Amino acid sequence: MFDLDGTLASTAKAHKIAWELSLKQLGFELNIDMESLLGKRAMDIALILIEKAGIKEVNKKNELAKKLLEIKSSIFAPYIMKYAEPMPCATQLINNLREKHIKILIVTSSLKITALKVLEKININPDVLISGDDVIKGKPDPEPTILALQKSSLRPEDIIFAVGDTIYDIISFSEAKIRKIYLTNGDIRVPIDENLLKRYNTIKVNSLCDIKEAINLAF
Repeated sequence: MFDLDGTLASTAKAHKIAWELSLKQLGFELNIDMESLLGKRAMDIALILIEKAGIKEVNKKNELAKKLLEIKSSIFAPYIMKYAEPMPCATQLINNLREKHIKILIVTSSLKITALKVLEKININPDVLISGDDVIKGKPDPEPTILALQKSSLRPEDIIFAVGDTIYDIISFSEAKIRKIYLTNGDIRVPIDENLLKRYNTIKVNSLCDIKEAINLAF
């Protein structure tokens, strides 16, 4: 089981540009700090950005957040095609797992339309894709992880490992009872307290290359 953005694909630059241009279309100039938004659902990000732009009234904020998300979804594809790349060893790791006939599950906070564009660019086709618009509660809630398990007819103990690049990923995986969890460095590195890693039984690795080597040794 994999997260997508920052785990399998380097997409932070594309997301940053698309969000900022979308805000500009709505008349807001905002320099976005992507670190503070990592791992959050697209609609939650839209709400945060509209509030940062100075809109506090709830109905107006909700209305503008929906519009912002619509604009971002409509302009995102060219930036993904230009800037998104597989994270180091992502393609090789997926290919190794495929050779061993292991199912690939992807759980992302992005919208489905966005995730599909990213997967197209990095040429990965998962068995199951759960996106932020498939669930009511996104990560760190376990709902998207549990839904991925249900869709694949797997139990938590069937998952060889789950890997993400944010605390939201590891909490979601852990609370869905997945036993082996990796935290990898994303394209934006955010320090995480070692106590949290222990609490959620998570192994810190530098990149997917470390997991690829571990998998090769295990098999």
